[in-house]
Amino acid sequence: MTSTVVSRTGGADGAPFVDERPAGESGIKPCFLLKENSGKVYIQDNADALCQTIFALKNLPTGGTLADTYLTGETVRYGVYSKGQKVTALIKANAAAIFDGAPLTSAGDGTLKGGTVDNAIAYALGDIDNSSSGTAVQHLVRIA
Repeated sequence: MTSTVVSRTGGADGAPFVDERPAGESGIKPCFLLKENSGKVYIQDNADALCQTIFALKNLPTGGTLADTYLTGETVRYGVYSKGQKVTALIKANAAAIFDGAPLTSAGDGTLKGGTVDNAIAYALGDIDNSSSGTAVQHLVRIA
C-alpha cells in the first residue's frame, strides 16, 4: 500500500506526524486504525493484515470527544505513528485476553486484536481483558 501523506505537524520527541484528509465513509471514531486511499481515509477493514499505523485523532476544531464520530466528507485529523511510539488504540469488543507485550493486529473494523509477531502492527502495554465486554476499549499500545 502506498500513501501520499504529507506531514503538517509533529514528528519530534515521539509525537506522530499529524495530517488531515476527508472521511471516505462515516463512522470513523478517534483511536480507530485507518487506511488512506485516493486522498481519503477509511476504517482499516483488512483483518490480520500488515498495514500503515494511522490512527484517527479527536476532532479538536469542533470540540470533539473520543465518543464522537466523523461523518463522510468531514475532515479527519489523524496521526501517523512510527516504530516504538505509543498510541491509544481501541481493542476489539469481546476480544480474548491479551497480555503485556503481546502482538496486536488489525481486527478489520478499526480496532486491534491479538495477533502474531508476523502480522503485528503494535504491542500491548499492560494486560487487557476485554473478553466479556460488548464494546471496544481504549488501551495504550506501542507501534511494532
